[in-house]
Amino acid sequence: MLVTGDLRRRKTRREKSAPLTGWFGARTGMPIQGSVQTGGRKTALPSRSVDQPVEASVYRRRRLAVGAGVGVAVAALVGAAIVIASGGDGDDRLGTADITPAATTTAAPTTTTTTVPTTTTTTSTTTTSTTTLPPPTTILENGVPIWPPYETLPPLDGIAALTGLPADEALTQRPILAVKIDNYSRARPQWGLDSADAIIEENVEGVTRFVGMFHTELPDRVGPVRSARTGDLDLFAGMNRPIVGWSGGNAGVTRWIRSAAFSRVLVDFTAQQNPCYQRSSSRSLPHNLLLDPECAVNTAVEPGPAKQLWPIDGDWSPAPEVGAVPDTSFDVNMDGVRVTWEWSPEFQVYLRSQNGNPHVAVSGNRIAMSNVVEIYTAHPPSPVDAGSPNPITTGGGRAVIHRDGVAIEAVWGRTVPYDAFGFADAATGEPVWLDTGKTFIELVRQ
Repeated sequence: MLVTGDLRRRKTRREKSAPLTGWFGARTGMPIQGSVQTGGRKTALPSRSVDQPVEASVYRRRRLAVGAGVGVAVAALVGAAIVIASGGDGDDRLGTADITPAATTTAAPTTTTTTVPTTTTTTSTTTTSTTTLPPPTTILENGVPIWPPYETLPPLDGIAALTGLPADEALTQRPILAVKIDNYSRARPQWGLDSADAIIEENVEGVTRFVGMFHTELPDRVGPVRSARTGDLDLFAGMNRPIVGWSGGNAGVTRWIRSAAFSRVLVDFTAQQNPCYQRSSSRSLPHNLLLDPECAVNTAVEPGPAKQLWPIDGDWSPAPEVGAVPDTSFDVNMDGVRVTWEWSPEFQVYLRSQNGNPHVAVSGNRIAMSNVVEIYTAHPPSPVDAGSPNPITTGGGRAVIHRDGVAIEAVWGRTVPYDAFGFADAATGEPVWLDTGKTFIELVRQ
């Protein structure tokens, strides 16, 4: 792999945007200039933007007013126990299932006791005891979650939601295309994965799978597209009615996704019902299903504009009391694959390897990210398939934030699936912001 390009930071004026409500305020940043080039093709490298996790308070950071959220579940400081219930899974059979949104007897909501860092306008930090809210889904006796009606949020003003970089009106109106992408050995290299603004890696059955989120760049093909899991629903819910690309799944998973689509939480863009998919003759089934992203974005019915999923500020740097430790490389313990990330001081990005080999896409471009976030969480069995793990992404727990060549021991929190993720320093409770540019989330077994 050849890495080329001028990646020197350019000092530029940062534009301001109107503050967001909820967990985030927002502001823009200018990108690092450069690319990762292999196979004769050049791809712009990630960069840097803004937002932030807050408690039930409002404060100002770097001249940015941030609206308070509903009560942050930014997990406990040192030693807090998090116990959360949920579920997830599916296979690649292109089956169908009927959905029954009519309520019967509901399960009791799960509550979690945590310790939450509270940030004020003076940036002082206190520790309070709270109880996290249950997820907004209700699991019925027949196993189908019914979601509260979802009101789609308006587009951001001048900001690309996933990278935090400046964006024109047409781009801010574009939805997130969230695609389930295969990471089995026979599925590599993947199509289009290098174009994703953000990627979430999940443990499935002895291997990992990706949720690739495409917004600022739509490659000509994405894949191999594979099945969804019930654990994906809590991730999709935070994307403001995204277009969900998936190959199909077992009856249980199909009913879960149809339930969310029925409540307008997402747009169900399954391969069973849409013409934007094709099979590649270069791979064998089931590792050859491809999606045309532009076709999906142009034909999906009433998706919502992209929203920010985590706090972003390219100018943020750890305070002296924040434990930021230089890390030139680190490993992540995922199922069935050895993941290694290396920090490139020259290009100011993290470069990904799998099983000792550089992780490249079909284009030849290496997977390169401005941020890598390890989120440690429980993986109980899926309620529809006991053989499939279901990572819990509401509540809170340990996190490790990697940005700018340093690792920050942190905690993560998210009260309900509609919320964005928030992060705070594990020792001080100070908010931790991600860099502008691309972000990779590793959902690690705790």
